Amino acid sequence: MIKNVHIINAHQRWEGVADGNLTKHFVSTITNVLAQHNVNYTVTNIDDGYTIENEVASIVAADIVILQFPMYWMGLPWLGKKYIDEVFMSGYGKIYRSDGRDVENALYGSGGLLTNKYMLSITANAPLEAFNAKEQLFHGLGIDDAFIAVHNAFKFVGATPLPTFIANDIFKAPQIEADTLRLAGMIEDLLK
Repeated sequence: MIKNVHIINAHQRWEGVADGNLTKHFVSTITNVLAQHNVNYTVTNIDDGYTIENEVASIVAADIVILQFPMYWMGLPWLGKKYIDEVFMSGYGKIYRSDGRDVENALYGSGGLLTNKYMLSITANAPLEAFNAKEQLFHGLGIDDAFIAVHNAFKFVGATPLPTFIANDIFKAPQIEADTLRLAGMIEDLLK
C-alpha cells in the first residue's frame, strides 16, 4: 500500500523560453490523484531551493519518488543533476553504503539501501519517434535508455523503476489533455 510519495519538480526556469507551467501542471495532476486517494505527499521545487537533509529524509520515507522534469539538451536540467549529486551523496549510510557495493567484492551498484520505487515523468519537445525510430536522433534507444543515467542513479541507491511517463512534442504538436489523462491513469494504477 502506498502511503508516502515524494515529488521532485526538477524544472529549471529559462526566462521567456521555459517558465515551467507544463511541469507544474503535471505535478498538480499527480498531487490531485494522490489527494483523492488520501496519500501523503511532499513536493520539492528545486528551482526554489531545498534543504539537503530534508530531501534525504523525504526520499527515505517515500514509498515512491517521482522525478518530474523537462528534457533539456537531451537530458535532465543541470539543477536536477545537481540535486541528485548533492542529495544522494549526502545520503551516505541512509540511501547507499560503501562505494556502492553491498559487501567487499560484490557487484558495483549493489549497496543501495532504499527499498522504495521511483518514476520518471518527463516533458519533451522531441516527438516519440525521435526516441524509437532507428533513423532518428536517439537511434531507437527508447525513452528509458535515453535517460539511462537518471535511471542508474536511482537504481544505484536501491530504488526500483516504475513505468516512465513522457509527454512528447510539447511545442509543435502538444496533446496536453490526452497526456494529462494518461499521467493521471498511470498514477491511479500505481495506487491499486
